[in-house]
Amino acid sequence: MGFFNSLFSGWRRKSDDGNGWSDEGRPPPLYAVEGGADGSEGNGPSFPRFREPVVGRGPRHEEPADVAGARIALRNAFTPAQPVTDRRMFAGRLQILSRLIEVIEDRLSHVVVFGERGIGKTSLLHILAGLAEESRYFVLRGTCGAGSRFDEMFRRLLEDVPVLYLKNMSPTDHVVEEGATLASRLPAGPFDARELSDLFGQITGTRILIILDEYDRLENEQFRQYTAELIKNLSDRAAPVQLVIAGVSSNLHELIGYIPSIRRNVIGLPVPRLSADEVQSIIRIGETSAGMIFEPQVADLVYALSNGSPYMTRLICHHASSIALDASRMSVTHGDVEASLNRMVEEAEGRLTFATAQRVRRIDIAANAHLLGIIARVASTPDGWFSRSELLEAVPDTAQGKSALALMESELIVAGLVDTDPSEPEPRFRFIDEGLANYLWMMVARTQFHAVDTGAVKARA
Repeated sequence: MGFFNSLFSGWRRKSDDGNGWSDEGRPPPLYAVEGGADGSEGNGPSFPRFREPVVGRGPRHEEPADVAGARIALRNAFTPAQPVTDRRMFAGRLQILSRLIEVIEDRLSHVVVFGERGIGKTSLLHILAGLAEESRYFVLRGTCGAGSRFDEMFRRLLEDVPVLYLKNMSPTDHVVEEGATLASRLPAGPFDARELSDLFGQITGTRILIILDEYDRLENEQFRQYTAELIKNLSDRAAPVQLVIAGVSSNLHELIGYIPSIRRNVIGLPVPRLSADEVQSIIRIGETSAGMIFEPQVADLVYALSNGSPYMTRLICHHASSIALDASRMSVTHGDVEASLNRMVEEAEGRLTFATAQRVRRIDIAANAHLLGIIARVASTPDGWFSRSELLEAVPDTAQGKSALALMESELIVAGLVDTDPSEPEPRFRFIDEGLANYLWMMVARTQFHAVDTGAVKARA
């Protein structure tokens, strides 16, 4: 089985029919169905319905109370499409959260949080914001886009801070009583970092924490330059305002640029992949909140499949637990995890461009699963780029690494699935489609699952 041999050899779904699912384990339809094709009661074709209304009456379709309750709880426990905003659902990352608080509170520093896409940066910032607000910080949050402008972003953020916190401002001043904010003290037109720093230098009686998320999406170089100047000015003035910048990057300087004058004013905090214990913590929260049980070794399987990604961990757990509940079971098995791969592969393929999907179909994934798994895993970097040496170093077996490199250069590049960047001292590679590495990873996993099951069926025969 190669790369996934040790991963999948211990997990086989319980099947009595030799072709996949037993009658007991076969997943039911994803949605409850009833009535005719027009939605009315009748003998026509089954028609899908939402299980329950958003507000008002109780569940439309009857199911056991424990299953219905677990389904609702799991929507909050495993949220792959949304960041974690409820600290009760926040698992792992406590060490980096503690470090982030220490840097802000004790060192009074500005912070840059960086890491891979889907690694949990936004969830971390949500929890940080809540904790800071409890400690009476003014927390101002902005999400950057390609066309974001410095003056527009900060004008909007400062609409939440009363002018009461400016020096020499009395609570009885008419502008305070009228609810004026710091935004009203900014110039009417565009302004730069110096003018904003002058305003921040007048703040007293509070501390302001400004969070700029998805900073990597910025294409406005003036925004980046003004932000660097703002950080330098705030530090020089000892202003009670700190910035927390977050984005996809492999290091601090990729995100904010190499500006020597602010290096001592900023601390970079990388967000690493989840450890096995942190994946177990996420699963434990789901078990506790929903009253479900993940069978032994399922956590190890989820950890291996997720590659340490919080997004992938929650996505796998979401699908697997939903499949178990659809079968009216309160326990999640390795068969449920395997079945979840089918949904995940379909979703991942839907995110590929038509041309990419067509090219992928020309690759014999089953025959090259071991080597494709190696390449997909090493390609899981913040920007997707990796070098020959990084590919070879990722595999203990030198011969396997060389075979993976040969496959990439002889088939993937020729098929138009991998780009090359010869500008660096050592040429680099990247999949042409951002979601392709993850798609191949899931395809390889599903292929290896199928191979193990087929082998087990043949052995029984």
